[in-house]
Amino acid sequence: MSTPSENRVPDPTLKGLEQNSDILVFGNQQHWELYPTDEALSFSSIERTSSGIGLVLTLATSFEFGSLEVTDEGHAIVSTEGPDITITFPDEKAMEPQFHTLSVVAISTNGERTAPHNLKFQFASKARDAANGRTTNDRVIVKETDLKLSYSFINDWIIDIPTDEDCDYAQKRWGDLISAEAAPYSRARVVARAVIDDFEPQRGTPSDAMNRLHPFRQHERILAKIDYGWCANMAEILCHALNSLHIPARLLRMRNTYHQAESDEPGHNFEVLLAGGHTIVEIFDLTLQQWIWIDPSSRQLGASDAGGHYLNLAEIHHRVNQPHQAADLKLDRYDPTTGKEITDDFADSPVFTNMLHYAKREQRFYYFKRRDL
Repeated sequence: MSTPSENRVPDPTLKGLEQNSDILVFGNQQHWELYPTDEALSFSSIERTSSGIGLVLTLATSFEFGSLEVTDEGHAIVSTEGPDITITFPDEKAMEPQFHTLSVVAISTNGERTAPHNLKFQFASKARDAANGRTTNDRVIVKETDLKLSYSFINDWIIDIPTDEDCDYAQKRWGDLISAEAAPYSRARVVARAVIDDFEPQRGTPSDAMNRLHPFRQHERILAKIDYGWCANMAEILCHALNSLHIPARLLRMRNTYHQAESDEPGHNFEVLLAGGHTIVEIFDLTLQQWIWIDPSSRQLGASDAGGHYLNLAEIHHRVNQPHQAADLKLDRYDPTTGKEITDDFADSPVFTNMLHYAKREQRFYYFKRRDL
């Protein structure tokens, strides 16, 4: 029987590293779900076969899927059906490692082809380990691949799909400001500047009429000077404008209500916020394969690191809370009074104090994913 002190000691051996272990694990899945890249071909799932030793690989494409072209070599048996590839190792008691390689090309419905993607698998049998006095499980190992496992896709995060009417509105309002040849982020900055300009005389607390109102109807109320807007209104309008101009964009909201106001009873009748509420936009630049932060209500067009790489909100959050990394942070702001862009060191930025609050360690960030996919 184990003692209480023994129960408090985690098992640091390989046996203790099972996926359902109670040991704390830092994994990449949540990050790559929140920050997907745009892959022409990727894994959408990897499952075990219902019998035998093998895998069912389900592939996803960024275009309308047509077919797969697969060549292979090695010890396994391979079959394909639609976007699925099944690979089975028939010799379950093999005394030597079994290897199999695949080359996969996805073809769209109009005949476009991806580059070949290579995969290498290894099967290691428990029989081989048992012969060496070691008790293990049979293992199929993905040894090499240039395909990524996609936990989400860019379109999953565009929750309001623009209508034709929305696209017409955006084109008439902002289309002439942007160059079709410019990179997506460059175009997004131009539109962000225009939205900031529109809001300058109407910054303030919005009326209830703005609640859940279509972003472009909010925009019309701002232009008509019959309402005011704050961060949420600016971000909603900018986000929908960018999506209507075919620049992928999404809203991110933040707030940490540590205690809710549960009732009217003393001690329970007010909220406690560790971090205040705010709303920003992230755009996805297909050429950079990067999500990039824009904060229109703070007049911020982007944040970059010492190498000049533009950052997403999660990267900014990490750097703001690491003083040695915050020292290299640069912020690009737009000055609507002069129409110029200015780059500030983070410590000298007019939004330094606000960012320390909104991006603090205790903040909670809310990412909105479509539920109909």
